[in-house]
Amino acid sequence: MTIEKKRNYLLYGNRAVIYVASLIGLYFDVNIAYVLALTLWLWLPQCILLELNLLKALKQ
Repeated sequence: MTIEKKRNYLLYGNRAVIYVASLIGLYFDVNIAYVLALTLWLWLPQCILLELNLLKALKQ
């Protein structure tokens, strides 16, 4: 799998986590879910790089 495909899969996965955390915060009135979603959204590029590096390290 190419690095670009991995990056796209990670991006979509992270977006899904942000969406689910936002919904949990909305429906259950949980502030930590909002904080988690906002933090992941702000640090999304760094999180993707970290995840790609972890995948590379696990592959070796």
